[in-house]
Amino acid sequence: MEYFAPLSLSQAEKIKRTLKGSAYLAGGTMLNWRGAPRAKALIDLKELDLDQIKASKDKITIGASATIQEIALSKEIPREIAGAAQRFTSLNVRNMATIGGSIAGGFFISHLLPALAAYQSSVEYYLSGKKKSSPLAAWLKSKKGIVCAVTIKKSARKVAFTEDKIAASDFPAIVTALGIDLHGGKIANAVIAVSGAKGPLAVSEKASQYLNGLKPSAVDAGKLCAAALKDIPAAANVKVSARVKQRMIESHLASLLKKLS
Repeated sequence: MEYFAPLSLSQAEKIKRTLKGSAYLAGGTMLNWRGAPRAKALIDLKELDLDQIKASKDKITIGASATIQEIALSKEIPREIAGAAQRFTSLNVRNMATIGGSIAGGFFISHLLPALAAYQSSVEYYLSGKKKSSPLAAWLKSKKGIVCAVTIKKSARKVAFTEDKIAASDFPAIVTALGIDLHGGKIANAVIAVSGAKGPLAVSEKASQYLNGLKPSAVDAGKLCAAALKDIPAAANVKVSARVKQRMIESHLASLLKKLS
């Protein structure tokens, strides 16, 4: 296997384009996962200075090479994102895994993706010689370019997340996050994000449409759940049936709604 440590994003992109079957290397936890495809060459991103966590007046920027443990401990990170990072498997893995790898890796379940989506986070990425930005959910559909950073706007946004496990030692079966703004006492910019229903992240547009414009006290939990399940399909796996996953999502949304009301 060939190994490269480029000194610029341009070099990294050129190597990836030239060598078919090559893979970017950050923390390496996804590449070591037994279900990951075997790479023919590794492009190590360690020299690209992508590990900074910076807070400005209006946003927080988390470099793609920042580890999950650094995010969990950072005082700059919103509480719910830090909390999601703290639940990320073991300390050893948190010390290795990066936020960039967690976003781009495609693992079947994620604590971080729903929380990031609920905060309306954006992905900064490098593609065709330029840095660009895209909402997280939109970037995940294409997964083009090198993830450089995640940005979160500073605001009074209210976010909460929860999870369900079949056993304490298992990965979560479902992780759900809810994020809202309150404008004049009414919900705006609602995001309902779920991981594990059928892939790493699903966002319900119908549930957002239902919530927006309502006062929190006027939300009907049953109607919210029905709207969410219309565009968050659940698929069974060896441990959890599709129906059980749906029940978990329903329970999560009811509890998150109470928490944010």
